[in-house]
Amino acid sequence: MWAWKVFAASVLLCSAVVRAQRFPDRLILLNPLLDTTRPLAAGELGWMHSLAGWGEFGGYLRGDEEHAWIQRLGAIIELVRFGMHSSLSFASEIEFIANPHNDIRFNPRAVFWQEGFLFTHYTGSHYWQLGYYHRCKHDVDNLTIGRERSLIYGSLLGKYIVPVRLADAGIEGAAAIRGDLYTIRLDARTPPSDNQTPFVDRMIGSLGGSIHLRRPLAAPWIGTYAVGWMFANFYGDRSSTYPVADRVRMVTIHGGIAAGISITGAAHFRLGVTYEYLADTGINPVPERSHLLSVTIAVVNPQAMW
Repeated sequence: MWAWKVFAASVLLCSAVVRAQRFPDRLILLNPLLDTTRPLAAGELGWMHSLAGWGEFGGYLRGDEEHAWIQRLGAIIELVRFGMHSSLSFASEIEFIANPHNDIRFNPRAVFWQEGFLFTHYTGSHYWQLGYYHRCKHDVDNLTIGRERSLIYGSLLGKYIVPVRLADAGIEGAAAIRGDLYTIRLDARTPPSDNQTPFVDRMIGSLGGSIHLRRPLAAPWIGTYAVGWMFANFYGDRSSTYPVADRVRMVTIHGGIAAGISITGAAHFRLGVTYEYLADTGINPVPERSHLLSVTIAVVNPQAMW
């Protein structure tokens, strides 16, 4: 029942006309400090302290002409651990989209990619994260169709993460608030579509949040999970070297929900359904809105992510 309540709330939030960019890690909340398998004393340093990865693959039940298959892959390398309270990591993720327009109905179309450094600090009750991510999107086999859209949008980011534990309901997880300030912005379109908003090269910043919940069922190794996320993007009225100097001319919102069954052992296996609404999928030169409904299987590491 709790998962359906999260689903209903997200549908209401996403019912408006919304637009924004897609982050490959929007359904995953990274936190290397969850890994306590190699404890350190206060003041002790742990070099290359941990490595964790996650992956997801699925097919779209509803989407558009560009969305038939999806694959997400990610990894986080903890470069150095400071005692058990702070961590500096390097993370990288991709989101790969294929459409059905070839003989095997699996035609690679676009890759969204990001990588960056992430500093995580634990205060005893919550977590702070600061970092920088470089992101880009590139078409695949675009020469055959004569359309291309290249995106670059690097940002300084900050997160505030609060663990969630509802003992009576057996629910645990985390909620996060996130802000991004964009430093590098490019939206190159072939053929040009100068009058079609939104423009990535006019983004100033983003503000949003996510919630990640798990609940065991009759056996401790099988349960349910739910993820909800939403972001607001702020756009200026021109391309600028200093985006923070832009005046906000447009605010757009996007979000999604995922829920399903989980099996937990050495890893956390998920089989679920994901709904997302993106007014700008980021693929074609003219921004396109799309309701995306997919069935996916995923494997995540519960010692480094929710």
